[in-house]
Amino acid sequence: MKEANRDVLDRGSLPDLLMQRARNASDKRLVLDAAVGLVGAASVAVLRPPLWIPLASLAFCLGAFGIWGILDRETADSTRGRGGTRFLLAARVLAAALGGVAAAIFGVSLFFALLGQWIS
Repeated sequence: MKEANRDVLDRGSLPDLLMQRARNASDKRLVLDAAVGLVGAASVAVLRPPLWIPLASLAFCLGAFGIWGILDRETADSTRGRGGTRFLLAARVLAAALGGVAAAIFGVSLFFALLGQWIS
């Protein structure tokens, strides 16, 4: 594990680790993460294999990570007026919130899928 990641994890901050990883990733990597995540989530939702809800939400988390990283770069490099910067900040918050919801759905749906059906 990279030393920088270990320092962040020692402080116990997952959001800081994700921000650091997105800010250190290349533009191509972020675009690839966003594209693979969103296309993967859509494909799994259409095909509906076993455990499709956890798989789709996990893929959506990857897509949200890539989108957040792209929007973070655009916000930092922004030479737009106040309205454009506000839009980018709002879109970045929305991407982070959707990624968090997808992560929660992943955890809960995987738990219930592995728990199975109970017959009393």
